[in-house]
Amino acid sequence: MHGHLISVNLGKIRGVPKHPVQEGTLTPDWGLVGDAHGGDWDQQISLFPVETLALVPKSIRAGFEENSFSENLTIEGIPPEKLRPGTILSVGSADIKILKIGKVSFEPPESGRPYIVSREGRFGRVLKGGIVKPGDRVKVLEEGRTEPDAPKLFLVTLSDKGSKGEREDISGRFLSWYATRLGAAILSSVIIPDEKALIKETLMKGVRAGADLILTTGGTGLAPRDVTPEATLEVIDREVPGFAEAMRAESLKITPHAMASRAVSGIAGRTLIINLPGSPKAVAECMEVIFPALRHAIEKLRGDPTECATEL
Repeated sequence: MHGHLISVNLGKIRGVPKHPVQEGTLTPDWGLVGDAHGGDWDQQISLFPVETLALVPKSIRAGFEENSFSENLTIEGIPPEKLRPGTILSVGSADIKILKIGKVSFEPPESGRPYIVSREGRFGRVLKGGIVKPGDRVKVLEEGRTEPDAPKLFLVTLSDKGSKGEREDISGRFLSWYATRLGAAILSSVIIPDEKALIKETLMKGVRAGADLILTTGGTGLAPRDVTPEATLEVIDREVPGFAEAMRAESLKITPHAMASRAVSGIAGRTLIINLPGSPKAVAECMEVIFPALRHAIEKLRGDPTECATEL
């Protein structure tokens, strides 16, 4: 599996956009020569996979595409879910190890949307130095492994056409990208038709497999074959309505069609199940809403005894 390097970007001052250069020199355990982020730390080099721009609404995507120079290396062709912590890449004649996804904190743009470049940027260290320039091949040398206690995810796409190979599963791919951001291990990712009995059977399979979280996409509307909520309600023991309510509330700010969503969320044993819409755009928007709460919810289901309340 390989992609290519779109641009090499350098900035002598932190906190401002970098500028593209014709080539750069990567130094082991330092980073890009001349860049302000170089040094003996775990963010000495940064990469941005342009495929993650698909998670940005079209209305603000153009601005990012015109100025995606906040990270040192802009790359294309490697699926974002392959760019997890621990992955080692060869870029030109250099080798880089990814150690983390996203910055600890970042400022949102004026639109209020999370800053995609910082959020989806990959940060790490230079293992082997070399010259890099636009057009260089980017290749995965070693895929990163998930941590032993990583959240276990089970992803289900509901689509009659998708299950027959007549439609590309973009929504399911988006869920895989978010699983990567969560540092999760994907137990399974399946596409099945909108058949209630099969949906129920698939959800139970995920529960029995020990999934911490099952995410479904599709079948939450008003069409006769939209039966995902009914199947989910027959599997869960308790509802956790906050996730579905939060997604509807946020989606209503974008379209009145959100009122037609019948998505539900709840617990089956120690597995959290959340229904998401079928539209890739809606999946991205809804995942942004619930993502910050997923890790906490999983830890509680696993038996975390710490108090949720915070001191005043």
